[in-house]
Amino acid sequence: MNSEKSLAIGIIGAGRMGGHHYKAVTDYGGRVVAVHDVRLDAARELATDADTVLATTDLEAFFDVEMGGVVITTPPPIRFEPIQMACARGIPMLIEKPPALNMAEGRRCLACIEEAGVIAAVGFQLRYHPLYERLKTLIATETIHLVRTVCTIDYYLTFRMPLWFLKSEISGGPLPEQAVHVLDCARYVMGNPKPVQAHALAIKNMALERTEFDAENAIQMTYQLDNGVFGTHTNHCGTEKFCFEVEVLGPHLRLHANMTDNTIHGYLNGEIVNEPVVGENSLGLDKTGAWLQAIETGDRSLIRSPFADAVQTLALIDAAVQSRGTGRFINVEELD
Repeated sequence: MNSEKSLAIGIIGAGRMGGHHYKAVTDYGGRVVAVHDVRLDAARELATDADTVLATTDLEAFFDVEMGGVVITTPPPIRFEPIQMACARGIPMLIEKPPALNMAEGRRCLACIEEAGVIAAVGFQLRYHPLYERLKTLIATETIHLVRTVCTIDYYLTFRMPLWFLKSEISGGPLPEQAVHVLDCARYVMGNPKPVQAHALAIKNMALERTEFDAENAIQMTYQLDNGVFGTHTNHCGTEKFCFEVEVLGPHLRLHANMTDNTIHGYLNGEIVNEPVVGENSLGLDKTGAWLQAIETGDRSLIRSPFADAVQTLALIDAAVQSRGTGRFINVEELD
């Protein structure tokens, strides 16, 4: 694939993430050649920003444009059709998180991707964050027994988000919409262990007057990975301050990586760690740049979150989601 074609990119989904990817593509040196959205006005607005001709609500018309890659930023229930169409045309994809709404759809998408053999990355940006790259390096040869993650955000206080985020039928709720980032990051820093089982307690006990929203604001999750590590995750989407936290514990370490202050602190093998992490990762690329460079060069190792691995994080999330209200752990092997 020649460079000019590889940098001609289409975007499906002209919302906030579509705009983010447009900027990332142009910053890299690429160009957006087509925009699709179910809202024609949104597609036209992003197409105008991108100085491209085609803004459409028709996927067939979108895929008639010659492109070297497509970014898919649709809500999670709308994954299979654009992925299937891209696969049929051999077009590399960057798919926003979660890779699908649930494992049933995730498996359908993965089957298309594997049959087509195309490059397919998922937008887990924490895998490209220098803070978590550094944490991964620090624990590479260490024994880990426990991992703890936290995500807080202000959705139910400010409602400054796309409203579908708080509608479980569309977003899946806070686990696939928010928690998925730090849970995937926990897997990444430990070398991508696979999930075994998970359980979650969840409740919506604030903004009760907003009956149009059913996503829980408070979630506590427990899970097991196949490397013997047990994990917990705390999620609250009605908290004033945003945070992503990952903490790992073992016989000779306790390290806490907080993205808010961009610091790793704790202890490791008898030494105190209080390390600010600055600069960029070892690739010098973010998730979009890594995907674009992989298309240009054919080097798939640049992609830290291929779809096949992202489905493992989806399995962890889906097991937790399916456990709600059952009072039991859901084994990943039980997932539909």
